[in-house]
Amino acid sequence: MKTFKHSGTAGDTVYSLDIVKKMGGGHFDVAIGNIENCIMKYTGRPADVASEHAGRFTERDYKLLAPLLERQSYITNVQPWHPGDREPEVDLDHFRSFLYRQFEGNIIEAYHKAFDLLWDNSMYSDVWLEADPVREAAIVVNRTNRYLDPASEPVWRQMCQDADLEHNAIFVGTENEHSAFVDWTGCRISYRPVRDFKELADLIAGADLFLGNQSMAYSIATGLGKETMLEIHKIKPLQYSECYFPREGASYF
Repeated sequence: MKTFKHSGTAGDTVYSLDIVKKMGGGHFDVAIGNIENCIMKYTGRPADVASEHAGRFTERDYKLLAPLLERQSYITNVQPWHPGDREPEVDLDHFRSFLYRQFEGNIIEAYHKAFDLLWDNSMYSDVWLEADPVREAAIVVNRTNRYLDPASEPVWRQMCQDADLEHNAIFVGTENEHSAFVDWTGCRISYRPVRDFKELADLIAGADLFLGNQSMAYSIATGLGKETMLEIHKIKPLQYSECYFPREGASYF
């Protein structure tokens, strides 16, 4: 049985589970405080570490992520990994040597290409994440402080009205993200804190729609095969975005 390792971030790790499942699953090591090391190993560019990601995964990150990984039927064991520990059979961080360097586009396709796995475009519709649906709202909303498109404000305000987000949705993420969203849109959407990413996945699984921007929550919604509407950052054409999934139920604005 294989052992897999990932150094982060959380969204990248969730996307990697598609190939973990296809490779037969096994043990999963979450590397603590290793993201700078893996980026230097595979890209040689310290500047590739976003300030928000420096020092990740932390022990707190591990406690948030581990319950979601443990829920996956194809993962047999989850444990922390520290620099100097025995190297795993499959170092999932290898995708960093491929995405944006040998290939620019969907992150799932990048994982397949980096590990020489068969790829065809039907795999954009892969569902690889498992959860236990909890129905609290028809729509789950998350808007982080990264990958923002200021021009999307009128679209968000219109969706707040059309979908009546104040009554039909819950907001997940940090309290600061929730406050910023309410201040920005004027929409008094309810805030729903979660204990960990497993609870977050359960809420998304129980909803009809995920509405947000590029984030850990979006990667979960994609892995679950949920209908999604994504605020996309317009720094490059849509087809070159790592989060562009040309599949039924996925839309972008």
